[in-house]
Amino acid sequence: MKKQPTKSRIEVFTSDSKPYGKTYGHWTVEWWRWALSTPKSINPVVDTAGVFAGVNQPAADIWFLAGKFGTANKDFPQRQCTIPFGRALLFPVINCLASPLEYPELKTEQEIIDYVSKDEDNIVKKECFLNGERIGVNRVRSDPLTFPLTIDENNAIGIKGGGSTVAAADGYWVFFKALQKGEFVLSFNGACENGRLNSGANYYLKVE
Repeated sequence: MKKQPTKSRIEVFTSDSKPYGKTYGHWTVEWWRWALSTPKSINPVVDTAGVFAGVNQPAADIWFLAGKFGTANKDFPQRQCTIPFGRALLFPVINCLASPLEYPELKTEQEIIDYVSKDEDNIVKKECFLNGERIGVNRVRSDPLTFPLTIDENNAIGIKGGGSTVAAADGYWVFFKALQKGEFVLSFNGACENGRLNSGANYYLKVE
C-alpha cells in the first residue's frame, strides 16, 4: 500500500524568473531537446509507466517530467518516478512545437512562431494538482523564439528520418522549486482545438 502523500510547502518559479541563471523559456527549449532527441523506444514522453523517466535527464539542478504527445485519447499515463533530492521539476501541462521538418508549409521563422502562438491561443483546458492542491500554470514561449533542434531519426512524433531543423515552441508550464524528501501525487492535463487534442499525465513521485 502506498503511503500518504508528503505534506510540503509548494513553491514554483514565475515566468519572469531565471532558475539557475537561465530564463524559464530557455529551460523549455532544453525540455524539447530532451523530448525529441531521445529515441521512441526509451522516450519518457511515450512511456506509460515511468520506466524511462530518468533517461537523458540534465546532470544537475533540473528534472524534466512529461505529459504525452497530444491525441484525442484522454487516457493519461500512470507513472512512478524517483527523483534525486534537490532537483527542480519542469513539465508542460500542454504545449506546442513546430518546425519545417514536421510542417513543410512553414517557410519562415515568423510563420513557425505564429503557428505555435495561434495553437496556444486556442487552449481550452489547463490544470495541475500536487497532492490535491491546485497549482497555477504559466504560459511561456521558447527563449529564443526560434532555436536549433535535432530530432532523433527514431523519434516519438513520427517525423521520418528526423534531422536538424529550426523550431519554435509555446505552451503552459509548471516549474516547481525542489520539493522536500517524500512522496507526492502529481496530475496535470490540458486540451486544445476545442478539446480534440489532449495531453497530461498522472505521477506518483518519490523524492529521495
